[in-house]
Amino acid sequence: MHFGIGWKGSLDPIYGLFLSLNSVDSLRYSRKNNGFDRLEASCLLFFAGYEFIMRNAWLIIAHNEFAILQMLVSALDMAESDVYIHIDKKVSRLPSLKVREGRLFMLDNRMDVRWGSVSQIEVELLLMAAASKNGPYAHYHILSGTHLPLKPVEDLMAFYDAHAEETVVRYWPKDSGDADFKLRRYHFPLGHFKYGGSFRRHICQKTWQGVIKVQKVLGIRHLKGEVFVKTDNWLSLSDQACQYLINHKNDILHKYRWSFCGDEYFAATELMKGGLPLYDYPQLLYVEFQGDTPRTFPVSAVDALLKKTNCLWARKFTMDSADGLD
Repeated sequence: MHFGIGWKGSLDPIYGLFLSLNSVDSLRYSRKNNGFDRLEASCLLFFAGYEFIMRNAWLIIAHNEFAILQMLVSALDMAESDVYIHIDKKVSRLPSLKVREGRLFMLDNRMDVRWGSVSQIEVELLLMAAASKNGPYAHYHILSGTHLPLKPVEDLMAFYDAHAEETVVRYWPKDSGDADFKLRRYHFPLGHFKYGGSFRRHICQKTWQGVIKVQKVLGIRHLKGEVFVKTDNWLSLSDQACQYLINHKNDILHKYRWSFCGDEYFAATELMKGGLPLYDYPQLLYVEFQGDTPRTFPVSAVDALLKKTNCLWARKFTMDSADGLD
């Protein structure tokens, strides 16, 4: 179990001996009787003269714009931050990233993530599982490699600390047609929907369109009794929520295996089904859509965004020239 600890005063000799024999990093979080739970560990540290501070895990999914990724990592770099990064398997040359105060973990088990497919859910669960091995954490924040914060990291932490037991999300308006199309139809093939040569993409997209048309004509649907909730897939999970999703990984991947952009639905839907608390914060993320595609901002637009919005985060950013803000 990994805590951030801060010195508060004189250290009682008895507890000092305890800590010398049992380093803070050796404490293990356990829901069983033979382990320390969060409260027990907190009390021990408190009476030992330490301040109990839960760490935060930043789970980042990246495949390009590595200069932006380093900016993001640097903005989050503090003693209480652990950063976990998945670089897409399609990337041949991995970036060299650095932190000064926090800890950085680059996942060795890299996936070939395909837009729109269940692999987007799978990579999120992969990051959750990797981080949970070093947990628990106050929150597990799922970010893209093209996110940038619009607030100082201290302000972000204060906000998330105020919602310590909740998963923080940004709900989308209810749209039964969107859920019906993306989740209740069978979507395949998606492997080359946006990848490979133009001929391969064309064949994949035309085949997918034909499969959808046949289902509409024949009235084919599945998951008919399910109620779905849509949020951004970029959210901040409580420890309980993260463990719940990890424990239900196989059921989740089976349920959403035919979905289209199911990453927008699975976390909130499954957590609500499990009775876990969600906190809707409309100003969690600033993003502009051009049709169905998120607008890309130059990094120089950050200052303008600070004046335009009070959101905590914004995406997508690029180091290349792009349209400025209107």
